[in-house]
Amino acid sequence: QTAPGVEVTSSDGGMDWFLMTQQPIAAGSPVLFVPSQMVLSSSAIQAELGGGLTASEDMLRNLGVTNRLPLFRLMVKILVEYEKGQDSPYFPWLNAMPRRFFNGVAMTDACFECLPPYVSWLSQKERNNFSKFLNALRQGQAPLSQQTISDDALIKWAYNVALTRHNIVVAAQEKRIAPMADMLNHATNPNCEITYDAEGNCLVNANANIAAGSP
Repeated sequence: QTAPGVEVTSSDGGMDWFLMTQQPIAAGSPVLFVPSQMVLSSSAIQAELGGGLTASEDMLRNLGVTNRLPLFRLMVKILVEYEKGQDSPYFPWLNAMPRRFFNGVAMTDACFECLPPYVSWLSQKERNNFSKFLNALRQGQAPLSQQTISDDALIKWAYNVALTRHNIVVAAQEKRIAPMADMLNHATNPNCEITYDAEGNCLVNANANIAAGSP
């Protein structure tokens, strides 16, 4: 549910989409509400998928990436909903996700050589983390088809969606993605604040006056 005048729009013919308001919004006013049943929560995913994640998560713990288990759960949930196609309530959101990413996971060794040393290290670290997720997924018992588990490109896409769209709620413990609100987590100087209430609903409020025509 959006505030009056807030709508999804594009300025480049549909390559990139964002939220814009067509009328002024005062600081402190609500901008967007996403009900808890539509919020992807890493803890709720763990409860939903249960033993299907145990083997993969044990492997990731042994590899020393326990702090990234919430991200792994989001990635698996995205794949689960992807398999449902149009039967998934998340289909419109998933269908709106970028098809290409240009982060460390998408880079080759040649790309890393062109980067400054620290940036190269960070990028390689992210790609290595994806490799751990991929191996853990394939050696576990996630409720996914063999076709999905064998599709490197699809799993990489799901990883990048989870990586670039989540909010950290509790560091190393809880990550969440609220569809549509995930379009608001990329600004250097954000004009909105994303919070969650006790029921897990996502609340987006303006933290400054937002003029009509502003993203």
